[in-house]
Amino acid sequence: MTLILIFLPIVAAAFVGLLDDPRAEAAKRTALGVALFTLIASLGVYVAYPVSFGGFVSEFKLAWLPLVGSSFHVGLDGLSLPFVALTPLLTAVSVLASWRKTEKGFFALMLLLQGALVGVFAALDLIVFFVFFELVLVPMYFMIALWGYEQRRYAAVKFLIYSLVGSVFMLAAMLATAYLAAPALGKVSFDYLDLVSAAGYLALLPAAGWLFWGFALAFLIKLPAVPLHTWLPHAHTQAPTAGSIFLAGLLLKMGGYGLIRFNLALFPGELERFANLLAAVALVSIVYGAYVTLAQRDLKRLIANSSVNHMGYVLLGIASMTAVGLHGAVYQMVAHGVITGLMFLMVGLLADRTHTREIAAMKGVYNAAPILGGVLWLALLGGLGLPGLAGFLGEFQSLWGGFLADVTRPYVWVAVFGIVILAGAMLWTIQRVLLGKAEGALDDLNPVEVAAAAPLVFLAVLLGLVPAALTPWIDAGVQPLLTLVQEVLK
Repeated sequence: MTLILIFLPIVAAAFVGLLDDPRAEAAKRTALGVALFTLIASLGVYVAYPVSFGGFVSEFKLAWLPLVGSSFHVGLDGLSLPFVALTPLLTAVSVLASWRKTEKGFFALMLLLQGALVGVFAALDLIVFFVFFELVLVPMYFMIALWGYEQRRYAAVKFLIYSLVGSVFMLAAMLATAYLAAPALGKVSFDYLDLVSAAGYLALLPAAGWLFWGFALAFLIKLPAVPLHTWLPHAHTQAPTAGSIFLAGLLLKMGGYGLIRFNLALFPGELERFANLLAAVALVSIVYGAYVTLAQRDLKRLIANSSVNHMGYVLLGIASMTAVGLHGAVYQMVAHGVITGLMFLMVGLLADRTHTREIAAMKGVYNAAPILGGVLWLALLGGLGLPGLAGFLGEFQSLWGGFLADVTRPYVWVAVFGIVILAGAMLWTIQRVLLGKAEGALDDLNPVEVAAAAPLVFLAVLLGLVPAALTPWIDAGVQPLLTLVQEVLK
């Protein structure tokens, strides 16, 4: 099943690219059909996953590059499954949000991006992970560069350069990790499970700190953490609506996922050693992200900067190295993918109608278009972490995990101010954009747009009120890692 989830969208992307389809009618229907099929398939794996097992399912391993110790090894566990299910969902939402586009290449790129993202979350070999990690850059670059706004080329190149710089360090760290772990394994292996079994040996190496930061730099850029975040506002502001949904909903999650999957699992001693520094970076991201959000005049840029704040909680939860902190980090990533995807969807649809993203030029949206305004209202409330919506629980657990750990506790006292500042920014945005008397007519959401928003609205409420829809899977993914960490650190 994992192979289908990865390669069906990639094959479909090639098929769509070869279609004689000048109006992209077949392309958009193919993209939507593949996204929905893989969503149903991924939900089937998600529901059937034995949460008490805590291991990998739908595993596939094939000798790929035996001379260098790499195999095509993929599988799904409680840590990866929420993101694997979220990927086709946001793809379907992005296709519906782009229903008026007439370029088949745009839909082909979305399918390629979907397959590459699932590959990132499913990879159990370092080389396979790197290949998919880099493959993600290709469709994302072209979506911004070809279908973005005025400064799209600058934003696309900046996104690409930042990503490639991080990837260079990560690749060097991967090669060195496999080479240095060989004495403990009796062979050179890039297999994730092999390297995890050698984590105790890796912890004793003088180069462990360098290896840790080689991985961490790439993931902190993707997260993104201050001061490595400057590519994000440009990319979001210039990307088309679908590109922003993918960026916020999924690409940023590659950073947090990578820190847990690789930095925590392979180098727990180094994560503990540098937890103070990572918590400080998280604190700066939380407070800085909130302040910058408050100052924005562009609605899309406002949401982009709020992501810096939100992902700061993810980093704080990871730095705490506590069960509740890590659980909160994963929950926050999934919730952020849902809520921020919904915010970018609504802002994109609103900008299409008003032909502006300037907050000062918007007023009375809720009165003029109640469905659009109501959904945007809910999304902004979710973004400020309102209890009862998906954004609350992850933030709370990340902060609580940070409070429980001695090394991160001092940072929590300051981080709570980020919540207050961001709440002020979101409420002020609601007042300026949604309330008041509209200056002109505004079309409300049509049936296709309602279909795009509906599943995200449902999940935003479900994950806020019924955390059991997600927590057992996160526990199944996090607990084995914590057991490993305790064995290495004892």
